[in-house]
Amino acid sequence: MSAREIHTEIVRPSRSETAALSRIPVASIVDALGKTGALSYCLRLQTPGLVLCGSAVTALGPDVTVRRAAIDLAQPGDVVVVAAGGGKERSCFGGVTAAHMQTRGIAGVLVDGMVRDLAELRRIAFPTVARGTTPLNFDYPAGRQDGAVNVPVDIDGVRINPGDVVVCDEDGTVIVPRDQVTAVIAKAHASMTAEEEKWWARRGQSLGAVQQLTESGYKII
Repeated sequence: MSAREIHTEIVRPSRSETAALSRIPVASIVDALGKTGALSYCLRLQTPGLVLCGSAVTALGPDVTVRRAAIDLAQPGDVVVVAAGGGKERSCFGGVTAAHMQTRGIAGVLVDGMVRDLAELRRIAFPTVARGTTPLNFDYPAGRQDGAVNVPVDIDGVRINPGDVVVCDEDGTVIVPRDQVTAVIAKAHASMTAEEEKWWARRGQSLGAVQQLTESGYKII
C-alpha cells in the first residue's frame, strides 16, 4: 500500500450484483469463497438487525481528514473502510459522521478499531462494523502523514482492494474480491438451493449418524 496517495476513481461491481450479495447470508458467502475472506470475529456489527453491503472505499489510518476525503469520494451504496490498525484505546468514528454519510447515501462503515456514539448509530440505523466502543477519541491529526485513500489495505490478514464488496450480518464480516462477485453469487445460490433440497428430502428421517460413528469405531453402549 502507498501512503499519501488519494485515488479518485475505483471500479465497482454493478448495483444489481451488490444487491444480490446483500441478500445472501455471510456464512454462505464464506462457503462460496472456499472458507476465505472472513474477518476476525472481533469485528462485529455494532448495529444489530442491519446488514452492511457495498463496494469498499478505503481510508488508511485513523485520521479524520483522510477519512473525510474517503467520504467525499464515496458514492451512494459504498462502504467506507477505515483501516485504523485495530487499536482499542481510542475511537475514530461516531454519530455525527455517520449521520452525514447517511445523507450522502453511503451504505455504512467498517472500522478496524473502535467507534463511539453507539446509541446514535443504532437510532439512525447506520450499519457499523467495528471492534468495539469507547468514548475516548483521537486528538487530530492522527497519523495523517501516513494516510491514503483508495489504496489496498490489510485487515485481519485479508486484503481489501477498493471496489471489493464488504458484506456483514450478525454472523460476521466477509470481503468478496471484485473479480469474484459474479461467481460467488452463482455458487452461493446453487449451494443454498442444494442444501435446502437435501434437508427437505430428509425431513423427519434419521440422519444415520449413530451408524456412521459405529462403523468408524465408536462403541455403542
